[in-house]
Amino acid sequence: MPQAPWSASAVEARPVTSLLPYAGNARTHSAEQVAQIAASILEFGFVAPVLVDERGEIIAGHGRLLAAKSLGLDTVPTIVRTGLTEAQKAAYRLADNRIALNAGWDEALLAAEVAKLQEMGDVDLALTGFDGTEIERLLAGLETEAGNLPAPTVASGAEPAPGNQPGADGAEPAEDPADAEPETPRQAVARVGDIWLLGDHRLACGDSTNRSTVARVMAADRAALLFTSPPYGNQRDYTTGGVSDWDALMQGVFAHLGTALRPDAQVLVNLGLIHRESEWQPYWQSWLDWMRAQGWRRFALYAWDQGPGLPGDWNGRLAPAFELVFHFNRTARQPNKIVPCKWAGTPNKVSGLRAADGEVKAYTHIGLPYTHIGLPVQEMRIPDSVLRITRHKGRGIETEHPAVFPVALPEFLMRAYTEAGEAVFEPFAGSGTTILAGQRTGRRVRAIELAPAYVDLAIARWRMLHPDLPVRLAEDGRDYDAVAEARAEVTADAA
Repeated sequence: MPQAPWSASAVEARPVTSLLPYAGNARTHSAEQVAQIAASILEFGFVAPVLVDERGEIIAGHGRLLAAKSLGLDTVPTIVRTGLTEAQKAAYRLADNRIALNAGWDEALLAAEVAKLQEMGDVDLALTGFDGTEIERLLAGLETEAGNLPAPTVASGAEPAPGNQPGADGAEPAEDPADAEPETPRQAVARVGDIWLLGDHRLACGDSTNRSTVARVMAADRAALLFTSPPYGNQRDYTTGGVSDWDALMQGVFAHLGTALRPDAQVLVNLGLIHRESEWQPYWQSWLDWMRAQGWRRFALYAWDQGPGLPGDWNGRLAPAFELVFHFNRTARQPNKIVPCKWAGTPNKVSGLRAADGEVKAYTHIGLPYTHIGLPVQEMRIPDSVLRITRHKGRGIETEHPAVFPVALPEFLMRAYTEAGEAVFEPFAGSGTTILAGQRTGRRVRAIELAPAYVDLAIARWRMLHPDLPVRLAEDGRDYDAVAEARAEVTADAA
């Protein structure tokens, strides 16, 4: 039986700095895709070596090299392929990427595999490379043609905002430009240890379980609010450091609240449900108990209504359309009245409290000499405990990083629990959504993100929306472009 020729060496570890990216590489790698590769490396190991020629120039594996750099790896496994002509190497670079794209999927078997993985619950489905919308479509049994997903709506308050719902004519509402996906640099610019100044906001590339990182990003500030969306309990490994122990991660981050927050700060944490072996899992329980032991009251629990769920049978469950927001504090703070009252200006016909006998009585029965009878209903009220803010579906930045939410969610909570000019702490910055909400509301955000690729993505989103506001490195005041150019030169020299 004929054998294919084999002219490659054995696998050997080589320093990252010794490998030469091919200058004519036509295959692009977004920050999101590099992050996916890095997540795969963390979960499964570096199972596909980088293919190089005799000089160390990459033939196949540019994305893996970028992922290795984003993870801070010093060496990567390589295979040397000798004897190819320049034309053969150029052709193989194209073939290596293109031939794989020519394959298809058996949709039924694919959906069955995804459902099996979800039922097992041991692996984050994002590690498959499919985004959240694709996974939802497969599990829901949707058709593969584009355009079958329901159009999302956008709301920015506790009640559906007039004009933000689809009209009777079926017209789609305008999408929030802050949730758009920008172009990101092909190679990471940010590095662990950086602190970037985005207008009045500070973004650290570092570990939020490290007290010194928290202290550096906060400087002299103390936040009135912490809002964050950590990885959920099934997202065990991803590009921000490898979450193999969820409780340890959460305790490590929330142990440093004294360094970041004011004594009267409010702590709001968004978490979603996960299922294993056909049951939803209260994976947060040990962390809740730990928070209470640290003196943080389980003050309230809110529902985030994300809008209509996708169609499908969902393994017998109703279509998922909500997540939770846990509210902790040590001192209560009265929320701001930010929601318009439906009956504003209408005279009150009755006013008072329901007494033990069930009757509504004027406040005089508890020693207060006034009632609201005859007075008009107030213009604004405090929000209710259901946050009706529709989550966009199908966006890369909102499906590939575990910290997933639209700008409208932190914007709403900032308006409810802070005043303009106050600081907000975000220990899982992701792609910078909370920073954008802070800019929109006039709050000053202090954020931390471990993955350099996502720091770059956060900066790219900022620059897309606020091109006139500078992004500078806190260490020396250089702007982002100057740092990118200098670091690219250093990388080229090292290679």
